[in-house]
Amino acid sequence: MRDTISRAYPTESRGRPIIIVMKISNDYPEVFDFDSRDSVSTQSWWNTLGDEWVRVNLITDSLGNTVGSSRSSSDLTGGGDRDLLAALRAEADVIIVGGETVRTEPDCIPRNKDVVIVSKTGNIPLSTIARARGRITVLHGRSGNPPSPIDGVVLRQFTGEAIIQAVRALGYRKIVCEGGPKLVTTLVDAQVVDEWCQTLSPKLGQRIPHLVAPDFGGTLVNVAHDDDGYRYLRQSRNGAPRMSS
Repeated sequence: MRDTISRAYPTESRGRPIIIVMKISNDYPEVFDFDSRDSVSTQSWWNTLGDEWVRVNLITDSLGNTVGSSRSSSDLTGGGDRDLLAALRAEADVIIVGGETVRTEPDCIPRNKDVVIVSKTGNIPLSTIARARGRITVLHGRSGNPPSPIDGVVLRQFTGEAIIQAVRALGYRKIVCEGGPKLVTTLVDAQVVDEWCQTLSPKLGQRIPHLVAPDFGGTLVNVAHDDDGYRYLRQSRNGAPRMSS
């Protein structure tokens, strides 16, 4: 028997409420349903790693492509993906993202979350962070020049270990990296990522060599799907706790 966790979201149509539910079906290791728009259930779904962790969260097509025809990951999104993204961001202390991604996808900066941007040049257009209400910090090289009033921190090396150490030095413990693939690959190669969270989109992306997701490896610990054809995978490494079974 499937255990169903859901919440009704009424809207009005000719005076009568319409119940809107975006069902996520967890397939492994437990079998249950929940509503991705129910913040309590969705936060519980994400809350599996304790008080300190590094997660990568990406959306790709089945071939690992991370963008569509407009060179944006938004070309691939749909289903419950945005709801789960919002819940994972809420679970984190900070979002880290590469400078190239910020420049090409300015909407990737969340409104109400602290963000660390990794950019050797520090070239971050102010327009890309105009709507941000959280703290913005740029990790940049010695010759980098982030615009005022953004806080800048100089990195001597742009290794995965150095990036995470710098983020932790800023006081953050629950870290989500949302790309791009170059930054993700740097963290994965350094083996500093505890959990890989990947949305597999049913839409076909565009093959651009440097915008293809790396192979994480690790152990598959969670599989889910929604009715729009999106699949949600988690892989664990570094002894990260698994979802309870």
